[in-house]
Amino acid sequence: MRFEAGLSFFAVIGVLVCTDREGVSFLCLLACMLHEFGHLAVMLYEKRPPALIRLYGGGIHISGGSTSVPAVIAGCAVNLTLFAVFGLPPWESRTLRLFGVMNLPVALFNLLPIRELDGKLLLDKLLLSAFPAERAVRISELCERVTAALIIPAALFLVFTGKLNFSAIIFLFYLSAVEIFEKI
Repeated sequence: MRFEAGLSFFAVIGVLVCTDREGVSFLCLLACMLHEFGHLAVMLYEKRPPALIRLYGGGIHISGGSTSVPAVIAGCAVNLTLFAVFGLPPWESRTLRLFGVMNLPVALFNLLPIRELDGKLLLDKLLLSAFPAERAVRISELCERVTAALIIPAALFLVFTGKLNFSAIIFLFYLSAVEIFEKI
């Protein structure tokens, strides 16, 4: 198992250290890391460890290893469990509650049927079990395109209605750019 940490990951951490006065970014990073540890734990349990764990500006990516349904859903299961334990009860600690609440968007984001996210892997498995391979691929690509086309307008709507911070839009554009440039 190899481990890589790209310069873009440390650049993002540097920006977060300089701009995040409340420690929210670190709670989100912790939620993301625990998500990936969920995948990793199941992969190691199944004795099918990943070939590579890569930290880059767009997040953490595990390559190779088990792609069984339990391994794929383990990350979101960890986040949803942390949300239930820390985000739902009325904790007096704002930090604990915030950490719990941050796990919900991490889980939901990872369930999107886009690129290498968990939602895409699960959708592909479901479609391949229900349709011939060629048709399953076409349906999966259509779902990915529709989701991608809806994300930016939905985020803009949330920003302009005051339900989402404008920095989230910048972050979405940044993630898109990182994904594009990492593939080139």
